Amino acid sequence: MTEARFTSRRVLLGGMGATAATLGARAAHAQAFPSRSVRVIVPFPPAGAADILTRVLSEPLSRALGQTIVVENRTGSGGRIGTEAAVRAAPDGYTMLMGSQATNSINPELYRDASFDPARDLVPVGLVGGVGSVVYVRNSLDVRTLEQLLERARQKPGELTYGSAGNGGGSHLATALLEAMAQIQLTHVPYRGTAPATSDLLAGRIDLISDPITTALPHVQAGAVRALAVTTPQRHPALPDVPTVADAGVPGYEAVSYYGFFAPSGVPAGPLGRLRSACATVIADPVIGRRLEEQGIVRLGLSPEEFAAYVAADRQRWGRVIRDANITVN
Repeated sequence: MTEARFTSRRVLLGGMGATAATLGARAAHAQAFPSRSVRVIVPFPPAGAADILTRVLSEPLSRALGQTIVVENRTGSGGRIGTEAAVRAAPDGYTMLMGSQATNSINPELYRDASFDPARDLVPVGLVGGVGSVVYVRNSLDVRTLEQLLERARQKPGELTYGSAGNGGGSHLATALLEAMAQIQLTHVPYRGTAPATSDLLAGRIDLISDPITTALPHVQAGAVRALAVTTPQRHPALPDVPTVADAGVPGYEAVSYYGFFAPSGVPAGPLGRLRSACATVIADPVIGRRLEEQGIVRLGLSPEEFAAYVAADRQRWGRVIRDANITVN
C-alpha cells in the first residue's frame, strides 16, 4: 500500500471513529437525561391550586425521573411572568411550566401585545386533569342558595362584590360568564391570587368568589364559607349536597379549568419523550390519582397531542367570553 493510500484510509477510519464516538456520546446523553434537577415553574403564588398540584406531583415525579424536582414560584401579571420565564428557558428539558387555563388559554386572548404565544412557544408534556370551582359566599351573607344570590343581584345590581385571582383570570371569567348567562351585575374586586381573595372573604370584606375546588374544599369542609354551587357538569363527590350552577338556576353553565406540564418549544425528542413518559406514569398511578381527586382534579386521559387540541378549543371559548364581556387588562 502506498503512503498516500495508507494516509487516506487512516483519515477515513479516523473520521468513522469520530462519527461513531459522537453518535455514542449523543446516545449516552439522551439515555442519561436527566442528569441534574428539573425545575418546574409555578406562575402563581404559594397555596394556590397550581402550587398545590405541583407539590403533590413533585415527589413521585422526582422518583420517576431519578432527579430532584425544584418548584419555583414566579408570580405576577396573572401568570404571565412565570410563563415567560418558562418560554425563555433553555429548551433542554430541565425546565417545565405548570400551565393552566389562565396561562395558556386566557392570557393569550387578553394580552395581545405579548412577545410570546404559548401555543407556539410551549409544547405539552402531560395533562394533570381538569378542575372545577365552588361558588361560595361569606357565612355572614344572608344568602343560602345560588337562586337567592341571583335574585338579590337582580334586585340590587352591583351591590354584591366578588373576588378573583386577578383581572382576566380564570375566577374572574368564570364569574363574568355567570353574570352574562344569569343576566346579573356584580362588582369585581381583583387580587393577586385566589388565596388573598379568600382571606378577604373570610374577613368579610367581599361577598363571594368562584374558587377552584382544590383550594375551596378545606374552607367549605371546615364550615368557614357557605358553598352555593359547583361549576362542573356534575356534582363533585366531595360535595354531594352542593348542586351544579346549571342545576341551581343557570342551565348550560360550565367552567372547568385544566392544569398540565409544558416545556419550552425545541426540547429534543429524547428528553421530551422522557418527561412525557414520566408524567404519564405518575398521573396514571392509582395512589397519585386518589391524591389528585382529593384536590378536586378529574383526570381527562388525553395524550399530549390531544391536550394541545383541547387547549386550542378552550382558548377559543374563553376568547369569546373576553370579547363579549369587553374585559381588558388596562
